[in-house]
Amino acid sequence: MDLDTKYIGVALFLLKKIIGRTFPNPPVVSLVVQSNKNFKENKIINFGFTNIGGRPHAEAEALKGLKYESNLKYTLYSTLEPCCHEGRDESCASKIIDSKINRVIYSLKDPDKRVNGKGDSFLTNHGLEVIGGVMKIQAEKIYKGYLYNRIYNRPKVTLKIGCSLDSKIAFKENERSNITNKLSNKIVHVLRSEIDAVLIGANTVRVDNPKLTCRVKGLQKFSPIRVILSKKLNFNFNSHIFKNCIENPTIIFAESANVKKVQELEKKKISVVGIEKNRFKLTTILKHLAKLNIFNLLVEGGSEIFSAFVNQRLVDEVLIFRSNYLVGSEGKDIFTNGYKITNGKDGFLLRRSDQIDDNLLEVFEKKNKLKEK
Repeated sequence: MDLDTKYIGVALFLLKKIIGRTFPNPPVVSLVVQSNKNFKENKIINFGFTNIGGRPHAEAEALKGLKYESNLKYTLYSTLEPCCHEGRDESCASKIIDSKINRVIYSLKDPDKRVNGKGDSFLTNHGLEVIGGVMKIQAEKIYKGYLYNRIYNRPKVTLKIGCSLDSKIAFKENERSNITNKLSNKIVHVLRSEIDAVLIGANTVRVDNPKLTCRVKGLQKFSPIRVILSKKLNFNFNSHIFKNCIENPTIIFAESANVKKVQELEKKKISVVGIEKNRFKLTTILKHLAKLNIFNLLVEGGSEIFSAFVNQRLVDEVLIFRSNYLVGSEGKDIFTNGYKITNGKDGFLLRRSDQIDDNLLEVFEKKNKLKEK
């Protein structure tokens, strides 16, 4: 393994630990490595990562307080191309050239139109050795939501389905049901802490009365933005999801923006986005979420919502938490049209299958090849 691959590998390993913690900015990990002239002796002397809320940036944190020694080489490793645009602070690329860093190695070119190779060029033009694309394929898997946002103008969409052996998500129509075990439910809560937003339909609010927060000790503050699709705003405004909306931001996309209902919701600090009837489409909603810098969207139900995403080919990943018993014909199907997610169908590939006590987690991924921007 060569030196650059080794340290980018370390940075990508650490990157997985901060997924879901840096909204509205993408997560980045940077390392500074000190080497002798022939790069035979190397050691990490500092590191940084994108902080909660998106700032400070990883490179700025890694450069902070460094003390440089003469006759030694310094390499900054980053999981994403350093930014070169001025915002609330000086760009990371500017901070790098103001330091005594000799080399910059990064994994993934930043597809953001403000960067997209410009950071690389800026550093190269200032005399630094710059190498990009190290472990690019591994980085793309971690950054898929960010890449989809910047390239396709939508977040990565993951369906989370809890069902029985015979693919039922409830024992009866319009009945709240706990199908999966406690460990599966805990995994879902951890998953919520790692994504930017979770989406449901109005019927799920009425029937399940969910909170859609992360309730694992220590991770509560990383609960996602809650997104509800409701054409007519016809639900109980005292539902769990409409409480504590300052701590847990909530967005409702509505077709009918009844003024009194909107005012009542806005008093609860809920954002209501009105969309005209002929534009009330998932593509429109995903585009709006992308503008909010939502990179990873978890869709938790119900069956009409699941079916709409599948029918419009807007699903990138499916997580099926399957219990070990049958519900029977009275149960509610996952999809309204009898559709089934199976290996090889419509481009879905079964990536893994994990036993969770007496439940089974099946992970299906859509075989999508990212285009270059």
